[in-house]
Amino acid sequence: MATSEKSPPTPLCQRGELPRKPKKSSPFYKGGQGDLMSLPVFFPRVLLLAFVIASCLALLSCSLPRPNSLLAGPKLKNFEQSSPLTVYNRANLFDYMNGEAEAYLPFGFRLLYVNVFRTEKTDSSMVLEIYDMGTPDGAGAVLKKYSSEGGSSLAGIGEGAWADKGVLLFRQGNHFVRIFPDPSPENEVRATLQEMLDLAREIAARI
Repeated sequence: MATSEKSPPTPLCQRGELPRKPKKSSPFYKGGQGDLMSLPVFFPRVLLLAFVIASCLALLSCSLPRPNSLLAGPKLKNFEQSSPLTVYNRANLFDYMNGEAEAYLPFGFRLLYVNVFRTEKTDSSMVLEIYDMGTPDGAGAVLKKYSSEGGSSLAGIGEGAWADKGVLLFRQGNHFVRIFPDPSPENEVRATLQEMLDLAREIAARI
């Protein structure tokens, strides 16, 4: 007896036995429900991303150390640096000034930058000492200590200045500055007070 081939059964959803399931709209389908590119969804996400990027950049900029212009050595008019820059800290300050370091340490001393500058006009040399005292109060306290006897105060240099026959002192922000003629034997021309004043004005404008 011959058997007839049966056709495959009709899908249930076409026979009405099961409801047809609606297709879910993809959030990645443009124009569909939850479209990521639609303004109500896309715009707030862009703002959030921009805020995160800006916050990261601000955090990185605050954590990076600021460049120290004193380490490069100031470029001055009419003066030429004639010695390498030497930097001292709290541990080795005594190597530079034995017995005098105690005058700076109690007021918050951090670093000392020492340079020798030569005047282009007369070829005289001056020692420039820039003390980073950490705070304006510390710099002011050192200036007050050294200017309490003799000498005279000066106007127009930093936030306070004082000079005696052989030395000029001033403060600017956290820095206390001392300038005096180079005592090296090979320095044949002694710097004048006017030359020290000119150097002090140049330095005060750069720290």
